Amino acid sequence: MADIATTEFLNELQSLYPATTKYVDGGWFLAASIAFSSSNCPEAVPRVLRCALDDLDKLPDTSYEDRRLLVRKIRDGIFKSGLLSGCPKAINALVSLYEATPEELRDTEPLRDSTRSKEEEVAAGQANFDFTFGDAATKIQALLRSIYPDLEHFTMSIGYGYVYSFMEVISIKETTLATISTMIANATPSQLEWHLTRAVHHGATVEEVRAVREIALRIAIKAGVPLKIEVPNI
Repeated sequence: MADIATTEFLNELQSLYPATTKYVDGGWFLAASIAFSSSNCPEAVPRVLRCALDDLDKLPDTSYEDRRLLVRKIRDGIFKSGLLSGCPKAINALVSLYEATPEELRDTEPLRDSTRSKEEEVAAGQANFDFTFGDAATKIQALLRSIYPDLEHFTMSIGYGYVYSFMEVISIKETTLATISTMIANATPSQLEWHLTRAVHHGATVEEVRAVREIALRIAIKAGVPLKIEVPNI
């Protein structure tokens, strides 16, 4: 595939996202890296990283912690997106990201608490699931249980427990925006309308939600993702 992550295209994507007080709080690089990963374009992820780090380094008072947080956000966003887009895509994107990451910004130990018991993971997952889905949580969980009990257990313990409940790098707002980017770029937008409105509930502005939708949509189109279902908007 021809290189689609050109400087011009990345600048176009960045221009879609509303300005933020702190660069690392912006969502364009998170939405873009996840959309490239989910569109099966892992080679584009390092270009997003380099573009974002270059922008960050041009700002006054940029610290090592800022640079590390930016890298961690991209990494954890792709990791979380892998539950929706598939592990092979996430692994390929994370390999590309790792190879492009300066050595001093690479993590060598897990960020999540690997000592939590199974019961603690399930409890954390249930709490996160209930908070994420609000009034619809009970109905959705019952659906998961009915179609395949193992899926419900996986969702509560691993999905919303170990993976999604960790909010020290990307917040619930950013995680929901990451979900939107993943679903569009992975051509699975049937549940998207609900997540668009929940993103606002979790603290995103309508402008931010629309920007993430547009970033993911433009990447998906560039990558040749077959969008068989119309992508809803907010």
